[in-house]
Amino acid sequence: MLGDSILLKPFMMNGYVSGWFYDVMSLRLIAALEDMGVTELIVGRRRHMFLQDESAWSVTDKLSGLNIVVYHFGSMTEGTTTPGMGSDIDTLHCHDVVNIMSGWPEWERGRDNLLMVKHETCSPQHYRLQETRPDLPLPLTQPYDEYCVTDNDGKIYRSNKLSEHVTTRVVAGDNLPYVHAGPSHSWSEMLDFVYAYRCRKLPAECDSWFTRSRPGQWPTQEMLQVARELGCFLIPDGHCDSEYSSVEWRVSPSLIERHLMFSMGIIHLQCYVTLKLLKKDTINPYLNGNGKLTSFHCKTVLFYAREQLLPEMWTVDRLFDCIIYCLKLLRDWTISGHCPHYIMDEVNLFDGKLNSEQRDSLHAILDIIIDTHLAPLASVETDNLGVRLLHNVYTVAIWDMTPRRTVNEGITGFLSVHGNVKYLINVRLVLNGAADRSPDELCLYLHSLITDLPLQQIHRHRSEQALCRLDAVNRDNLIRYLQQHLASTAASICLQHGTQLGTRIWSWYSSAMDTDVASTRLKLASMLYCKGDLQMAADVLEDVERRYDSTVQAMCGCGRMDAFVAKPLKTFSEAVNEENIDVLSTNKVAYCVRFLPQEAFCVPPNLQCEMVWAVGDDIEHRIRIERDWINWAVVDSRPFLYYLQYLAFRGLGLRHRQLQALRSLGVSIRDGIRHHQLFHLETATHIHAHCMEMENRPDLALRLYQLSQSIMQRNNAANWHIQRLTNGL
Repeated sequence: MLGDSILLKPFMMNGYVSGWFYDVMSLRLIAALEDMGVTELIVGRRRHMFLQDESAWSVTDKLSGLNIVVYHFGSMTEGTTTPGMGSDIDTLHCHDVVNIMSGWPEWERGRDNLLMVKHETCSPQHYRLQETRPDLPLPLTQPYDEYCVTDNDGKIYRSNKLSEHVTTRVVAGDNLPYVHAGPSHSWSEMLDFVYAYRCRKLPAECDSWFTRSRPGQWPTQEMLQVARELGCFLIPDGHCDSEYSSVEWRVSPSLIERHLMFSMGIIHLQCYVTLKLLKKDTINPYLNGNGKLTSFHCKTVLFYAREQLLPEMWTVDRLFDCIIYCLKLLRDWTISGHCPHYIMDEVNLFDGKLNSEQRDSLHAILDIIIDTHLAPLASVETDNLGVRLLHNVYTVAIWDMTPRRTVNEGITGFLSVHGNVKYLINVRLVLNGAADRSPDELCLYLHSLITDLPLQQIHRHRSEQALCRLDAVNRDNLIRYLQQHLASTAASICLQHGTQLGTRIWSWYSSAMDTDVASTRLKLASMLYCKGDLQMAADVLEDVERRYDSTVQAMCGCGRMDAFVAKPLKTFSEAVNEENIDVLSTNKVAYCVRFLPQEAFCVPPNLQCEMVWAVGDDIEHRIRIERDWINWAVVDSRPFLYYLQYLAFRGLGLRHRQLQALRSLGVSIRDGIRHHQLFHLETATHIHAHCMEMENRPDLALRLYQLSQSIMQRNNAANWHIQRLTNGL
């Protein structure tokens, strides 16, 4: 695998590589990477989606009363990944209520103040956090919980074990797997969660980075000024060799590193992706568990190469030269035994990853890769990189190569699904916080959120102006969705008491129309049906049916749609790929329709049964994420569309159209199952069964309810329907 490759043979001249080999192969490597989605467009879409999610998550946490700001880091956010890499999502939750002090003058009343202490046992990247009194800028003298650790000198420090203990309790209570890697604690291999504190001032370890000479004039002085203002995080991760690791917190300049990555051109990112592909398919398999090279090592090499190489080196025909330079730089570090952190060069990134013997193994494989002029790239299987490189070298038939457009569509479809699902989850969490309010109280609560969203509490910095703009976008999106529930709740109150709907209710419905192609319009049609305005309801439903074309993707944020494995419609991915950098594309998605109990009088009577499906201890047999909406009536948009049409046309006496709607309902359920577009199967089955009842076919209705019960025995309104029909029969 690692010897001379057939990749080299067309370019060999008397045993030597011809001079133009690097130029030609650089261009072919770039073409291959672009075929894999490493393009400016896809990078931009990845960054926009994850930054938008970061902003939306932070807004949701603020509305939920949590003093947390969320950040996304790593390959997904940077756009430095490919479909075959299987990159996870790195998320940092910053507890903004905590004030990290570098000195006592920074103490603030009313906040949880912690003093950074450089203890003699701490490595260059680590600190201890000393507990302070809540009323005065003085050290705490008595511990107040199990996470206050007293040292031999009587000083009290904060343990870094809190997030680990909380996560293990949560996953144990919900019977979820516990995934642990360094400071990350999660329940999924695809999600890394790190809880941290924000340090507004950079520690002294970072000072030399700002003053050292830079041949490549990168980072610029403006970038360095921005970096100073970004500060850093303190994450709960002690040094690997420390006896006191449980009270050590590691300095992480993640915001600075993200700022640097976002300044990179596409050629730099393609260099980095290539390094990671070599790491994944060549270097680490060669090491075979004898140490491990990480993506952060590769990123560090890229930072130093970007700083040291002149700008004219970073051109499309010199990509191979830049990769070789990075590999040689890494090889030099294996000799010295010190891989310097880019911003804190005293920190050795080999610590805990590679010992002396393992560095020798890494040195050996790097020698092979460099001496063979990157020949092992021809053996990289991830995303068929090797096949793509050879495709233009030999005129052979290659059947397993995916066209660039198809790859872009797949990535864009994934990003859109992920972004929309996370958006729906965030909205659900906001609504769940008002679950126990009366209808009148819920109206007041939603109205207060709509008129005065507290976004000013989210701390943004000058270099994060894009995030400030996204905060405003997410505020507007959230307002539209909340107006949907405000309108429906207010209308439900009016229908309950037999009063006229005010103009504000109609205005709220109108303002919420653009949440997606269906959900708000279906809630409006449902209200009109319950109100008795059947023709108006039918007109609204006709508009929904027209909008719901073959490109529309069903979306669910109730825990039924896994954003990592969901397969979006091909027609949807194609349509979204044609649009701009924003992949949410609300004009191409149909959210599931959610009715809170406070909206009951806007819900057809049979569907109200979905609000009382839990009996006894049923709720304990649902996953945690579904317990949030146990008392809601939730139904997929397309089946609900045809169910409402059936009801409206029945009331209007249009028998032909009524039967047409019934047939469409059955087809929508079958197609939804086949194309993975149905996420509330039990509810869709129930409304279909109700239509059978109205068709005077209680036998078919009973069979449908029993089918639903066989799929979901607990937490299922089918149990009530079966009892009702059985007693009736």
